[in-house]
Amino acid sequence: MVTLVLTWIGAVLGITIVLVMALGPVIVELDGWLAQRRRERARKVVTEPKQKVAARPVFH
Repeated sequence: MVTLVLTWIGAVLGITIVLVMALGPVIVELDGWLAQRRRERARKVVTEPKQKVAARPVFH
């Protein structure tokens, strides 16, 4: 019984690791895209006049 449970746990963990490795490049690309958006937004805030830029909400 213990062997059966450990086998299933190992199978689930193995499949999870394989999926994470397969999706790794997608995760890296999404992170790069989001970082680029943040950089462009920061440049936009610096270069635009004050009255055109909306205040950023502060979450506490």
